[in-house]
Amino acid sequence: MSATATATMEVFMTKTKNEDDNVPEQVRLEDQHETVLYAMGGQALYAPVDLSKPGLRILDSACANGRWIKDLQAASPAKHEYVGTDVVESLYPKPAPEGTRFLDQSIKEPFPAEWQGTFDIVHQRLVMAAAGPEKTPGFVVKNLAGVLKEGGWLQMVEVATAPLPQNPASQNQYIDMLDTLYANLYEGTSYKRSNLWSELFKEMQAAGLKNVQQKEVVVSYGAAVADPYIRERKMPKHVWKSEWDDLETRLYKDLKEKGGYTRYVVTWGQK
Repeated sequence: MSATATATMEVFMTKTKNEDDNVPEQVRLEDQHETVLYAMGGQALYAPVDLSKPGLRILDSACANGRWIKDLQAASPAKHEYVGTDVVESLYPKPAPEGTRFLDQSIKEPFPAEWQGTFDIVHQRLVMAAAGPEKTPGFVVKNLAGVLKEGGWLQMVEVATAPLPQNPASQNQYIDMLDTLYANLYEGTSYKRSNLWSELFKEMQAAGLKNVQQKEVVVSYGAAVADPYIRERKMPKHVWKSEWDDLETRLYKDLKEKGGYTRYVVTWGQK
């Protein structure tokens, strides 16, 4: 396990919790959501659920500011019950949208017993790195699958940390940096492997879900999108690669002049 990677994640979470207004984080979340949703063709939910059927119970785990819920509500022709969970209460929209509750819940902790088998849809996006090293991807997937009703659907969206041939070198080095960070969260275990999140479909199958499918979407980036959390973090010397030394400068220049791409994997399965 990389102690520095773990400490950096904890510092990031503490900083977010301690900022009352969270303006920078809200801007980042909005940019991220719009970028990913655009890449997904404006479709927040790939799982084949009939949203015209009223009264569905929908959970967005690690919901942050609830933007995914807001867009799903806008796309749904019927009223449903929405629950958003996270560990940073200050990010929740106030007042909460109609039919929506926001509750504190970590992805590292079991969901309440009374929630088991009660949700028609469970969604989680871009938060798996926050589980390690204490909890494995398998724990998180089984925890999410446990609150599904029979016939309910789980959808997860994460970064595929594999290089793309159309990228400038700096963008693929940025992807390599992410890949190294994620793998080192699980140093000394079977989860220390490249492109970790691309295998979430196996975790869903192991959790007993059926009809598991996965789709890659290519997310395009411009000059201002590089995540400051990622580019500013420090790694131990045995992990750091010399080609990353001036990555921030080169990445900004290349994204401004050429653009860059990252694959995201959308994985969904049914209980």
